Amino acid sequence: MVHRPPDSRLLANLLSQDKDYHKAFTTLLDAAHASVASLSAYAAASRPPASSIILTVAGSLASADEALRRYAKSVDEWRDMMKGLKTLEDEVANVLRDREIL
Repeated sequence: MVHRPPDSRLLANLLSQDKDYHKAFTTLLDAAHASVASLSAYAAASRPPASSIILTVAGSLASADEALRRYAKSVDEWRDMMKGLKTLEDEVANVLRDREIL
């Protein structure tokens, strides 16, 4: 891999793409929550043999949704760290630019 000097545009693009990625996760998780709630309501209205199976499936889906929610939270935390890195890189770029001016 060829080493190039840092380019703040690459990091800005990464932050933009990650923002869209996180937004898609949020939309997905909202829809998933509504879907699991509907499935649970359907299970409550079903007869006993089927209702317990449907509730088990709904519980499994809710667990998967919670795992995705934790992942989305960690992606959000990572985005915050990358924003901090961008701020630091911008400060270094300003110092280097000012040094060249002097």
